[in-house]
Amino acid sequence: MPEINLGSSSSAWIAQNQWNDSYEAEFSRWIEQLFNKKGATLTACLRNPAANSLYSNEDRSISVFSDCADLPYLLRAYFSYKKKLPFSFNTTIAGGRYTSGNTPGSRRSFLNYSSFSQLAKAISNSVHSGFFRYFWTMEKTDSYLAKISRESVVPGAIYYDANGHVLVVGRVDADGTVWLMDGHPDNSLTSKRFGESLSRGSCKSGGGFRRWRRQTVDSSGSIVLAANREERFFDSGQSQCQSSYRVDGFDLNYHQWVKRMLTSGSVKIDPVSEFGQQLGAFHDALKERVDSVQAAVSNGIHGKAHPSSLPPNIYGAEGEWETYSTPGRDARLRAQVKEMFGFLSMSAEAVSRGNHPYLFNGTAAQLVHRYEEVWQDNSSRLRISYANSAGVSVALTLTDIMDRLFKLSFDPYHCPELRWGDTQSTSCQDGSSKRDWYNKEQRLRNVLVPDSRANTTLDWGPLTTPDIHIGKLIERLRQQYA
Repeated sequence: MPEINLGSSSSAWIAQNQWNDSYEAEFSRWIEQLFNKKGATLTACLRNPAANSLYSNEDRSISVFSDCADLPYLLRAYFSYKKKLPFSFNTTIAGGRYTSGNTPGSRRSFLNYSSFSQLAKAISNSVHSGFFRYFWTMEKTDSYLAKISRESVVPGAIYYDANGHVLVVGRVDADGTVWLMDGHPDNSLTSKRFGESLSRGSCKSGGGFRRWRRQTVDSSGSIVLAANREERFFDSGQSQCQSSYRVDGFDLNYHQWVKRMLTSGSVKIDPVSEFGQQLGAFHDALKERVDSVQAAVSNGIHGKAHPSSLPPNIYGAEGEWETYSTPGRDARLRAQVKEMFGFLSMSAEAVSRGNHPYLFNGTAAQLVHRYEEVWQDNSSRLRISYANSAGVSVALTLTDIMDRLFKLSFDPYHCPELRWGDTQSTSCQDGSSKRDWYNKEQRLRNVLVPDSRANTTLDWGPLTTPDIHIGKLIERLRQQYA
């Protein structure tokens, strides 16, 4: 017998079941399967029976648009629709994508829409990343700040990067690695490895891992949101809000602490495997950038005249710039390299001291030698290719990318050669005006940590290009620990 019977023929669906631990577990399993068989868009995922275990004939023509903030809402709404569960959401908030003190506003539910497609359109038209930007104790929000544990951070949980980015946990590996689904303004869907390329912010802005707030239908037929104190995974101890962490005598940053807390076996990390995994994730991010740059080229953005000015904030603009520029994506690429750079330096130093949190029994020199082997193998083997202005395919190795890391143009009005840091190619037809813009944007390309609230003028970034070249670092470490 159904637990409830809320809705009618004029609503998107009739809710017959209440959310409980069993449905939460099923939701998590569904998300993980969707992630493991992920397609290029959310629509492609939902139309694929191998990915979508809830697939039915009506999904053959389903079509949804999803950027990063829409993604968790659309996934939760679709699962609720298929399993006949209650679903409501904030349609407005007091505040914006980067403001402080946001508060939830009006709410609507599945009862207010005639079909799932109408509900999905409403989500896409109203939700943005500011809907996750709340002081950590705020009630009546759609999600809440969660404890960090393997029971809490599961597929379907949400990660809010306080710089204005939202991702959905797709899988958590036994070694504590978190893989995330990432929606983009061009409607594409990609995967990300959790690391220092994703900032947390502070508890004032609600940054970190979040979970969906439980919704139930009471005896009057109203949808009720659980309070923070009723959520067993609510982070009441503010564990995600600390500036540093100490575990088993070792000082860890936030991202290291999360991985340590999510391991299911040995709490020690295999440093060689970790480095290889980081390089693989960096390669995946580069492949995604190929598609992003090509989207701008395919739509002719690079052929247009350059605007007379940049947006006030290059990380949080609208229109063509939001859809086709890559300043945030490129900053995350640089942050991934910075994370690898710090990891290699820190782990080699720790092993040289003898007391360290790594699964490695050799000397620092032996560790650096293993790092060198991993780098030499991957830096030439892992490649990406892009089409230049003449339509000719150009291949780049990881070494090439490392050499050009701070030359990659985020500006969609530049030719593909400049987008990939080739300033010498004769195939690029950009004239002196666009070249001048490219040169002036160097300080913005030097930025490692984006700021979505800053006035990102041409002199906003650092004058000096950071020294985070992985190949050069390994050579220095080899000499240091010889």
